[in-house]
Amino acid sequence: MSRIFSYGGGVQSNAALVLQAQGKLDYDAFVFANVGNDSENPDTLDYIGDVARPFAEKHGIEIVEVAKNGKTLYQYMIDDNRSVPIPARVSNGMPSNRACTSDWKIKVIQKSYRGAVMGLGISLDEWHRMRVDPNLEYPLIDLRLTRRMCHDIIADAGLPDPPKSSCYFCPFHSPKAWMTLRAEHPDLFAKAVELETRLNVKRNAEGRDIVRLHPSLLPLDRAVADQPMLWDEMSVCESGFCFT
Repeated sequence: MSRIFSYGGGVQSNAALVLQAQGKLDYDAFVFANVGNDSENPDTLDYIGDVARPFAEKHGIEIVEVAKNGKTLYQYMIDDNRSVPIPARVSNGMPSNRACTSDWKIKVIQKSYRGAVMGLGISLDEWHRMRVDPNLEYPLIDLRLTRRMCHDIIADAGLPDPPKSSCYFCPFHSPKAWMTLRAEHPDLFAKAVELETRLNVKRNAEGRDIVRLHPSLLPLDRAVADQPMLWDEMSVCESGFCFT
């Protein structure tokens, strides 16, 4: 039976990569499910290509990239279909149906590695995200590692700190993350605004209420413009949700 680590390119995943290089973990491969180069955080893709892959190759670790057949997550959402697979927030502030992680990540990895034991990058401070499954392992929890300790492991290995891994349009972004996206990637922020509009065109055609990407429930372009630079970082888009 093969043993793989579900690698998302974030802090916990890269700490696990360092631990594998140090002989403290033992996986056959680190598997990255790419939901689409037009969907993933470009900073994460750059980190994987420029930092993680060279480090893995140096230490004889294989990083395998898999992807869902057909359309990327972004392409699927702007297409003429009824589905809104991301957890956009409805009028009461609750996230709507969430199929993105399941359909573009979990099922893709499971299809590629049927029956494999899979390690997940969930740290001790996220123990509540664990679930009982004989084919799942939580090596960071077994090692009693917190997210802060994962940052230290990466730094001690001489690697730069990874960006948070997520889709750039993820509704689980904190207000600060949205502000950072607008400041550092205005083109992607504009695409996220357009995407929100497109999702609501679909919803309106079905007679359903509108959805929002920002937790304030304001239209994204207004919400971010109206937010002062005083927001504390929130943990709604940390690892565990997307196997990062």
